[in-house]
Amino acid sequence: MLRYTFYLCFWVLLADTSSLQNAVSPKIVFHEANDRILNGENATLGQFPWQVAILSTTNDSATWCSGSLISEDWVLTAAHCVDGAIVADVYVGGVDLDDVAALVLADEFVVHEDYDASTLANDIALVQLRTGLAFSDIIAPIALASDPLDAGVNITVSGFGQTSDDDIESIEFLHFITVTTIENTECSDIYEDVVILEEMVCASAGTDPFKSPCPGDSGAPGVINLDSDPFLVAITIFSSDTGCESGYPSGYTRVDHFRDWIQENSGV
Repeated sequence: MLRYTFYLCFWVLLADTSSLQNAVSPKIVFHEANDRILNGENATLGQFPWQVAILSTTNDSATWCSGSLISEDWVLTAAHCVDGAIVADVYVGGVDLDDVAALVLADEFVVHEDYDASTLANDIALVQLRTGLAFSDIIAPIALASDPLDAGVNITVSGFGQTSDDDIESIEFLHFITVTTIENTECSDIYEDVVILEEMVCASAGTDPFKSPCPGDSGAPGVINLDSDPFLVAITIFSSDTGCESGYPSGYTRVDHFRDWIQENSGV
C-alpha cells in the first residue's frame, strides 16, 4: 500500500550539534550547477528573502527543516519540524549555508494544539526568534495567503534539502522547483486508504523530469506569484514513503486554512 511520510525533514544524531557542518554534513561538498533539489534550480541571493533553514534539537535528536519568515521575529514551519524542540538555530538571508546573513537562536515554539503526528492533521507551527531581524534586500517577510488554493495552480517550493533520496551531503545550497496543485480526491486515490484532509493540498510536476521536495525540505514555503506579488500558500509536510524520486505527489498544509490561528498566536 502506498503511503505518505514526513521523512521530508532530516533527522541527525545529537552527538554534536555545535555547528551545522558537524550536525548535518560531515564535510563541505561543492556541486555542479545541475545538482539540485530533485531537478530544481539554483536560487539567487535575494530571490527568496523569507527563506530560512531550521536546525531544531530535542533532548535526544536534531531535525533539519525549512521555514518562512513572516515578521521580524516569527517563522512559520511544519509542526513535525519542531515538535518537542528545546532550542533551534535559524539560518537567515542566504542561498549558501556557509554564507548566511544571520544565525539566530530560538527557544519558543508554538505547535498547533491539535497536531496529530499519525495523520499530519494541523501540521503547522510557529518559531519565535530570540532577536528580531532588520529587513533588507535579502531578509524580508512573506505575505500570507487568505484565499483558498485551487487545483491547477503553479506554486514555487524552495528549500535547503537533499537533491536526491540518498545525497545527504547536498544539504548546503538553496534550490527551488515549480509544482502544480491537484484535487484532493486525486491525491487520495493515489495514496489509497490515506485520508488527504481538507487543510492539505497535494502538488506534482511532470515526469520529464520529475520534480519534488526531498529530505530536509519539510516546512519549506510554497509560494504563488513569485516574481510579482508573492504570497505564502503552502507549507511542505509529506512525500511518498517510496522516496522523493518516486514520482508521486508531495503534500502541503494550506496556509489560508490556518490564517486565524497564525494571527492569534503571532499577531501576524
